[in-house]
Amino acid sequence: MPEPALLVALALAVSLAAFINGTIGFGFALLAVNALAVVLGAKSGVVVMSLLVPFVSGLQLLHHRAFIPPWRRLAWLLGGAILGSIVGTQLLVALPSPLISIALGAFTIGYVAVTLPGERPPLALHIERRLAPLAGFVGGFSNGALGASGPVFGTYLTAIGLRGRDFTAAISGMFFTLGILRIGQLALLDQYSTPLLAIAGLLIVPSVAVQRVGQWFRGRLPAALVYRGVLIVLALAGLSLIIRGVDGLIGG
Repeated sequence: MPEPALLVALALAVSLAAFINGTIGFGFALLAVNALAVVLGAKSGVVVMSLLVPFVSGLQLLHHRAFIPPWRRLAWLLGGAILGSIVGTQLLVALPSPLISIALGAFTIGYVAVTLPGERPPLALHIERRLAPLAGFVGGFSNGALGASGPVFGTYLTAIGLRGRDFTAAISGMFFTLGILRIGQLALLDQYSTPLLAIAGLLIVPSVAVQRVGQWFRGRLPAALVYRGVLIVLALAGLSLIIRGVDGLIGG
């Protein structure tokens, strides 16, 4: 177990991530996993994060349940994500995750760069349908192999025109489903040690409590400001993925 001071620092970092998640609808894992990785190591950080995400995303989904898009619209995205998550987790060691991380980060930052000056029109319906399985698979694979899928799902959902609470409900549903799947896979791979379970248990309370505070602020912010916040977090997430990929290549 880390020293008490480090646990307090982790709780503060996780609380900040939870507040941002409550305010803009996502970003919890992307922001908190880096702090966990510094203190616990990359692998252990992802394992602990896997136990926190279902609570945070599940409560977010419950809070915005009235805005869940029709299941038919996201069915192919979710199906591809489930398959991608299974493949990504199983092939985590065999495949060059640093290169995937760099590619996903560059793609995300590129999307933000062309979107930030002004909102682009949503993708045409026929393009949305064709891209859904691919976007789902890439996001699910990224979730399993890298522990980060927000850049992919966030980019796709904004590209098809989801905004505000519709966006939050959709991406929270994706995170919750993949979070439950990842817990099952990691459990089968015997990745949950007692110390990691204890750390996750300590961090769940501040995560859930501070997320609720962020939700209160969200309802008092202009929709355009929230959308800009989503794009900023996407840009930071993309940069984080690139840095993680470069570090992986150098370390390898």
